[in-house]
Amino acid sequence: MLIAFNIKNEGGNKMERHIIKDAVFTKHPTQEGVFMKHFFSSQENDRLNNLEVRIIPNFMIAPHVHENSSEFFYVVDGVGEFLDNDEWKKIEKGDAFMAPQGMQHAIKNCGNSDLVLFSTFSPATK
Repeated sequence: MLIAFNIKNEGGNKMERHIIKDAVFTKHPTQEGVFMKHFFSSQENDRLNNLEVRIIPNFMIAPHVHENSSEFFYVVDGVGEFLDNDEWKKIEKGDAFMAPQGMQHAIKNCGNSDLVLFSTFSPATK
């Protein structure tokens, strides 16, 4: 992964410019059929991290909780379902949704093509 960025530290971290050219997808360490492309993480800042997530058809990110961060999503492509506490809700291209800190959530691909999401955590996960 090639990350090019300039950070000025004048009384704290002031991010002025970030350009990422060659981020690559990696397998999710615990979720089969899920791939991630990291952009910005807690290595660059402590406020947020974000990534592109691809879930192949008939796979899912299993129910889980982030105790210290909220997670925000935007559906770039595909269709699926989002577990909002105990209720599965349909998601599709153009939808935005969130899992507040401490809420159990999951995402499954219900379509015939990859479900592509942009995900942002705030504050950044460590």
